[in-house]
Amino acid sequence: MNVAELFHEELNPVLRRLGARAKGAGPVPPDEEETEVRRGVWSTLAELDGLRPALPPRLGGPADAMAGRVRAAELMGPALYQSPYLDTMIAADLLAADGRHDKLLTSMASGERTCALAVREHATDEPGTPAPLAPDRARGLVSGTRRFVAFATEADFLLVIGEDGHALVPADGPGVRLHRQDDIGRGDLYRVTLDGAAAVTDGLITAGPHYSAALARGRLQQAAYLTGLTRAALELTVDRLQQRSAFDRPLAKQQAPAFRLAALAAEATAVSSLVHAVADDADSGADIRLTAAQALFLAADLAREATAEAVHLHGAAGLTEEYDVSVFYRCAAVECVRLGSPTQLRLEASRLLAAAYEPTSE
Repeated sequence: MNVAELFHEELNPVLRRLGARAKGAGPVPPDEEETEVRRGVWSTLAELDGLRPALPPRLGGPADAMAGRVRAAELMGPALYQSPYLDTMIAADLLAADGRHDKLLTSMASGERTCALAVREHATDEPGTPAPLAPDRARGLVSGTRRFVAFATEADFLLVIGEDGHALVPADGPGVRLHRQDDIGRGDLYRVTLDGAAAVTDGLITAGPHYSAALARGRLQQAAYLTGLTRAALELTVDRLQQRSAFDRPLAKQQAPAFRLAALAAEATAVSSLVHAVADDADSGADIRLTAAQALFLAADLAREATAEAVHLHGAAGLTEEYDVSVFYRCAAVECVRLGSPTQLRLEASRLLAAAYEPTSE
């Protein structure tokens, strides 16, 4: 069995519903049965070496780690698999660059430990420019607020990202308070309040140049996830149009909807090709900050457009809970801005392009 068999088209409908959380904010108790199933899926993912790319090569990680991460994320998209996977992988890159957390990295690759990223202080903050952290380095304490932290109750550690440094904090440690936020994508987002929370031993990490590189790799994975999500939404729509009829013919055989779906499918293939090409560049040691930002805003734009079209072509039924396409639409709305809004990604890409073509003085 491999990761592709775990996220199989026959299992994906079940995984989509398992990932959906209850509506509402505040102390919403988790469903114990669903929580246990999610843990089982995570354990299976680890057993299939789906988390092994979290390890750097010096600890036995694969040489084509980024290509493996992209393949896994693209498979997770059709299942709308919501988990600490993306955060754990980004955190692994930062911890590996720091060089003092090999034991934790090994436990993350085996599925024993997970990590959630805490980046935004305010709703308008962008991951590319995290808020100041200003930890008490003398005592190893961290204070502040971070919003929209995914799966904080299921993570073992919070990696609190700051402009001037990062801190690794136990998620259930003293001084850490969690408040669940409502999420139209039915995910699991929290506001985290840190009041003198103690960082783990050697848990204060200098920011340096590593965050932008780790964020770029995470953005590429998110682009792959959104590409897989888009393709699955289009497939659901094709099935639906084969069942709906107008003028005594299935809608799938009518030119207007058929050509529209074909155009979206072609765009998804093009974006997927870009994502895999950038992954190969990353594994060869290239700087992918620019191309990862470009891949993500293209994938995000396409996901929003394709899921909106999918709901439209489903008819009124597409707005109901009965059809999964509504879940795709809601999930895309959240996931498209998780690692940066398309506007911010374009701004970052323009700055990187300008820097790349800036004339050098001889």
